[in-house]
Amino acid sequence: MWLLLVLSPVLGLVLAAGALHVFIPQYTASMVVGPTGRSGPVGMGLRVPTANPVAARGLAEQGTPEELISDFSRYLALLTSVPVAESLTGDEALMRRLFPADWDEQAQQWQPPSGLGARLTQGLRWLAGQKPWMRPDAVDLSRHLKRYLVVDRVGEGPLRRLSYRHQDRDFAMALLARLHAATETHLRVEAQRRLRAEMGHVGKRLTTLSNMDNSRALSGLVAEQERVLLMLDVGLPYAADALETPSALSLPDWPNPVLMLPTGAVAGLTLALFFIGVRHGWRRE
Repeated sequence: MWLLLVLSPVLGLVLAAGALHVFIPQYTASMVVGPTGRSGPVGMGLRVPTANPVAARGLAEQGTPEELISDFSRYLALLTSVPVAESLTGDEALMRRLFPADWDEQAQQWQPPSGLGARLTQGLRWLAGQKPWMRPDAVDLSRHLKRYLVVDRVGEGPLRRLSYRHQDRDFAMALLARLHAATETHLRVEAQRRLRAEMGHVGKRLTTLSNMDNSRALSGLVAEQERVLLMLDVGLPYAADALETPSALSLPDWPNPVLMLPTGAVAGLTLALFFIGVRHGWRRE
């Protein structure tokens, strides 16, 4: 019995060490983002064109309190969305790294995965009369990001930590940077599109107005829209500012041997104690 108590932690330790050699070490890249300021040298300024900055605070987000959503909230929602994923799918190198099972390195082309589970899924789809396989697209990339991109709150404030884990440290950091830039670009382009559409509409109305007061008010609105459009072209962060650029430890952090090896030893000892307890109870009966 004492031999079992001695050998079980050793066996658990050996099994944990074997598992560490089976799993592919991965790095966790992370970055901290937060909403851009509305004022001050680091702020993007007002989002809604208006001649009265005080009134603009109430106009920045229209609607009832339940409908309010900030630019930063849109940013967080769009990080794993299909529109943002579509802007990344054109990068073949990136898609190959994200979906290695669907890429044949020797043939240099996309092909169905050869794993047992993947073949079973393809067979079931074929029996159902569906297409068994399609090359990864924006929807697949969006689902991948929803599964592996982790967004955590930093403290009690609005800051968020974005984390992504991959076996290639540089790729994990580069993906976070690309994802942040793509989401920012999507929001900036949408804001520019709306502003130009509004300016075009107001410009057409100005040619038909005869009332000077209305004409001056609309001219002031166009001038404010041009100011906001000019600020958008500067290229500063629009909705989210990267307070900490992507970074990762120099050594893999998953799986963590500092945690797995003692856990394996404790698990082996726990199983041994459970076996001894069951055996003792069975003998008493």
